[in-house]
Amino acid sequence: MGEPSGRRIPPPVWEVLGAAAVIAWRFRSHPLNTLWRDWVVILCLFWIFTALAGRTKAWPAVTALVMTFLLAIYAAGQVPQTLAVLRSF
Repeated sequence: MGEPSGRRIPPPVWEVLGAAAVIAWRFRSHPLNTLWRDWVVILCLFWIFTALAGRTKAWPAVTALVMTFLLAIYAAGQVPQTLAVLRSF
């Protein structure tokens, strides 16, 4: 039997593979035209960025941008529903 090569896959590679697997699952199970606002895909892309880029100078700006985009997606879906419920009273 062959001996193991002794080379290990670094943890960031495992993180990228995990996030890519979740993104592939979302691509397979959701319509493509809605994936740009799918919070799971957005967080997985952010996960890949953090795994590859680490704590670069751009990290705080990218984090703020991602969180703002997620808030905007949430507000765009939730505010109309909340207003509709409040108008029904």
